[in-house]
Amino acid sequence: MTNTMMALVGDTVQCWGCPVFDRLFQIISTAAAGFYDYFSDLCLILLMAMFTVYVINAIWQNAKNNFEDTFYKKSVQKVFINSIVAISLMGAGVIVPRFITMITFEPIAQMTLTYSQAMINQTQADVDERVTYQPVKIKDDGFYRPELRDTIINIMKTTITQFQSYIKLGIAVMDSAFSWSALFGIGALIKHIVLFFIGLYLAWGFFKLFFRYCCYFADAIVAMAFFAFFFPLSLATFAFNGADSVPDVIKKIGKGVGVNQIKNLISSIVTLGSVIITYTVIMAIIAKFFSATDVSNVELMNAITSGDIFEKDLSAENLEALTLTSCIALMYVLNYVYKQIPQITKMILGAFEVEEKKEYGEKIADDLMSLTKNVYDTTVNVGKIILNGGKEEKKEGSK
Repeated sequence: MTNTMMALVGDTVQCWGCPVFDRLFQIISTAAAGFYDYFSDLCLILLMAMFTVYVINAIWQNAKNNFEDTFYKKSVQKVFINSIVAISLMGAGVIVPRFITMITFEPIAQMTLTYSQAMINQTQADVDERVTYQPVKIKDDGFYRPELRDTIINIMKTTITQFQSYIKLGIAVMDSAFSWSALFGIGALIKHIVLFFIGLYLAWGFFKLFFRYCCYFADAIVAMAFFAFFFPLSLATFAFNGADSVPDVIKKIGKGVGVNQIKNLISSIVTLGSVIITYTVIMAIIAKFFSATDVSNVELMNAITSGDIFEKDLSAENLEALTLTSCIALMYVLNYVYKQIPQITKMILGAFEVEEKKEYGEKIADDLMSLTKNVYDTTVNVGKIILNGGKEEKKEGSK
């Protein structure tokens, strides 16, 4: 039965969001590249209009100050030089943003992937074996390079392998709770039941977290879309960077479509990998309850993530030493730790000076959970009506 459940988990807990992210990435990358030249022309016209208005305003402001800045070094000169640079970059086409993503986002994504796999001692071959989705080959002519897509998907797949391991750990705990060796060693049925529910809590809790994680790609894809489609506009507003008397509306547009979108995309990529760090910290705490006295946390974590622990007795010696009080204490610890996940994630990301970015993913997950509950409730109600011979069950007090 346990082997069947393990196989079911391996087949079910896959990267559900990978195909969706893959397709959306292709659409955004292709559409942004095709739209780039047209939007660049519009932004070029907009830049010229803003530059004209700005120069007139700069001359007026300087005249009111008795022409203190005779050569307009603090205003017109800076904007003029920046405008030449911006126009040159716009004219170069999509090669400019592709180069920017290659030297910024791609190294960050690759570093996040490397660090995530190192945390759980997994190679890319190990990840591919456990999470089978492989990105389809696409032409290298879009706004983003396919390498960025591949790396983000591998980050998601790496994290999914961890969820597989922790769900399987919960099943292994449930199985160990009612194994013959555990029964003869512990002797108290109530303790076995509590241990069973601990395993159930682990499996179900991490499955819910896995379901939410599958939606986190939404923040990355939204940030990529905003950065891609508004990149020419960010170049236009760059022309006014560092100049005096720049209207607030231009500053806000420049910050919103430029710096903020870069930060959002970086944060969304790092957030996908931060789950590895967060749950490794959590499992280091949980592992203490199941490890033998002579087994280190590193050895146990390797056994969990590699799956070796499921071929053993799950520390039979340690299970024998567990008391009813320690089982109940473990349930309390699990409940407390689950509630602290957002704080732990925020603390870890804060150490790297990166903000967590998953509000779109959380919203989608909440909507899907609500939809699933509504479907379940509707199915139950329809079943009751069928069992009642087509008559809807009346509530108490209704006529």
